[in-house]
Amino acid sequence: MGIQDQEFNIEVNNEEGGKDFKKLVSIFISHWIVFVVGLVIFCTGAYLYARYAVPAYKINSQILIDESHGGSAGDQVLKSSSIDFSDLFDMSSNSYNEIDILKSRLLMERTVRSLGLNVIVYSKGRIRSLETSDEEPFTVKLITKVDSIKDKNYQVQIENGKIHLEDSKGNISVDAKFDEPIKLDQYDLVFSQRPGKLNPKGYQINVQSVDERVDDLMRSFDVQLTDKKSTTLALSFEYSNPKKGEMILQKLMDLYLLSNLQNKTQIADSTLKFIDGQLGKVTAELSGIEGDFTKFKEENKLADVDQQGKALIDNVSTYQNKLSDLQVQLSLVTDIEKYIDAPNVKRIIPSSFAVPDPVFAAAIGKYNDLLVERDKLALSYKDDNPVVKSADDQIENARVGLVKSFESYKKGLESTVAQAKSQNSALTRQVSTVPKKERVFLDYTREQNLKQDLYLYLLQKREETAIAKTSTVNSARIIDPAKSDYFPFKPKRPLILLIGIFLGLLIPAGYVYGKDLLNIKILNKSDIESNTKVPVVGEIGNNPEGVSLVVGNNSRSILSEQFRGLRTNLQFVLSQGKSNVLMVTSSMSGEGKSFITMNLGSVLALSGKKVLLMELDLRKPKLSQNVGLDSNSTGFTNYVVSETMTIDEIIQPTFFSENCFIISSGPIPPNPTELLLSDKFNELIDALKKRFDYVIIDSAPIGLVSDAQLIEKHTDASLYIVRQEYTYKSQLNIINELTREKKFRRSYLVINDIKTKKGGYYGYGYGYGYGYGYGYGYGSTTEETPSFWNKLFSKKK
Repeated sequence: MGIQDQEFNIEVNNEEGGKDFKKLVSIFISHWIVFVVGLVIFCTGAYLYARYAVPAYKINSQILIDESHGGSAGDQVLKSSSIDFSDLFDMSSNSYNEIDILKSRLLMERTVRSLGLNVIVYSKGRIRSLETSDEEPFTVKLITKVDSIKDKNYQVQIENGKIHLEDSKGNISVDAKFDEPIKLDQYDLVFSQRPGKLNPKGYQINVQSVDERVDDLMRSFDVQLTDKKSTTLALSFEYSNPKKGEMILQKLMDLYLLSNLQNKTQIADSTLKFIDGQLGKVTAELSGIEGDFTKFKEENKLADVDQQGKALIDNVSTYQNKLSDLQVQLSLVTDIEKYIDAPNVKRIIPSSFAVPDPVFAAAIGKYNDLLVERDKLALSYKDDNPVVKSADDQIENARVGLVKSFESYKKGLESTVAQAKSQNSALTRQVSTVPKKERVFLDYTREQNLKQDLYLYLLQKREETAIAKTSTVNSARIIDPAKSDYFPFKPKRPLILLIGIFLGLLIPAGYVYGKDLLNIKILNKSDIESNTKVPVVGEIGNNPEGVSLVVGNNSRSILSEQFRGLRTNLQFVLSQGKSNVLMVTSSMSGEGKSFITMNLGSVLALSGKKVLLMELDLRKPKLSQNVGLDSNSTGFTNYVVSETMTIDEIIQPTFFSENCFIISSGPIPPNPTELLLSDKFNELIDALKKRFDYVIIDSAPIGLVSDAQLIEKHTDASLYIVRQEYTYKSQLNIINELTREKKFRRSYLVINDIKTKKGGYYGYGYGYGYGYGYGYGYGSTTEETPSFWNKLFSKKK
């Protein structure tokens, strides 16, 4: 392909694209009223929505999570209270766990119950109702009778200090006073009066179940990290009332901090409780021993026995101190063992009573850490959650290990105690010479010292634990309190108005385009060009007056000019200097064959040519009626069946032109096809061609019968009538097939009944004044004629 060919193709494509665009624009312009109505409707709807839609405000706050493990005295004493999930989740930060806690359903449920958020009060307006915060002059308390309640709305009107309550369906209508319970099926409502401005239009109250309200609020709540390297959490909450939204978010954060602090003091509380119990027991035992010792000394009148066996006692004291230490450890081990014997009772082992052995102390600390981690996970997950189950398994494994370790450690202590006792027994036997009273005195002294040491130890640990509890601080703190944006973030009025304008243009455009796309009838030029290659020789506009004859001697209407354009185009189609036979046919009845035939004959006669109109639609003749003749008058059928009738007897003049004549169909025959096959019909056509310049045959529709095919062999050109908004696109296949099979040698289309109110056949109307057609059709104007003939002649070649 050469450069010139490429340029030619580009020009052709550009021209076709331009025509398609012009066609699309013309379709839209012709339906401008649809676009105006669409814009008015959608823009009005967008304005009303933006004006009266319930606004939504965004409430924001920030919380800092302090992940340090040291600092306060409480952190040093109760290191096990510092929660860290890094081992469990393989994370360097527990901020994500705090996010899960903040977003937990339990925390939101506590917030709803604390503020009574499942009872929503709306203040009525002229068009919409808005939720109030604390502006209404009353409060509503809900006293539930059943576990689950149904969502219900009530209308409230307050007049003269009385409350009138009714439901939306009108089933309930109650009058009550303030602080007087209104008894309903599932709950009671108690209204309490408070200072505030009364809304004369009344109020609406929506009562929801707690679960339903929690679900609604959780959908509007979100927590995110402000940065991947930061431990600051950004809390956002969407709510229609900014003041109430701030209150809800602030309450949720307060409950979170309170829960966080409670978790940290849990170990200290457990330790204090254990110490108090042990102090009670040791105090009772010490009091008993001291009483018995005092009584013994009084009965035996003993004042000082130290000098009686000082040397021996000094020797015994060393082993006794060792035995005391071992018995203290054994006592602690026995008490701690009670905490881990029962697998179903998960109690924290007081960290203050760690045994001297560092291995067992570390095991106890790890066990306590697992218990605290499990309690905190329970806030975010259910018991059947794999994360919680995994924590339970770790706790059980640690407990089993502790049990085994303590059994082994206890046996070792018992063995060591037994050895110490054995050594003491040996020393005791050596003091057999010491009086019996001195030995009893020594036993009391030993037991008293043991209990006294244990008592002092418990007092010391109690004070340390109390100090740790009071110095424990929260690991999270609020950086920014809950604060609402000044303007609502939705509805976004500019965006809604733009959407309204967009839909106001898109929906009508889709309607117009869809209507055009789904139409099965011929509406415009592209419908013809895409369904047939048969050239268009003329285009006739709509006949609003409904008259049969639109072409006269002095007629200057648009329709008459269009028929003159058709006449001009036919001069280039037909051979000059000889008689020409034209056949007018169509797909079906009603497309305007007779109307085209009559006016084409009239416009040809005005040029001084001698024209004959021949009505050969033998089944449904209409041409003769249009020219004012009786359909049963003498005509073609009479001539063919008669042997004596001459041609002059069937030729009749027309009322509109002295150069135009007509042969009517005559009576409707039973066998019209056989009449057209007769030799007399052939002789008639030959005779008429000698007497007239033009013979125009109005034949039957070719889409219904084959009469037109029989006539076509006598014709010089066939005019196929297509009517806008009447002829089906599929019917163009008839002329396509006849042309392809060469049953019609020279076929041309005539478009009839083009309506200006639809933007014209080509979308631009008929133009203005004499000589201007409509759009850019074939032969409508002098300027357009060469384009038509270039296409026509190129096809003939």
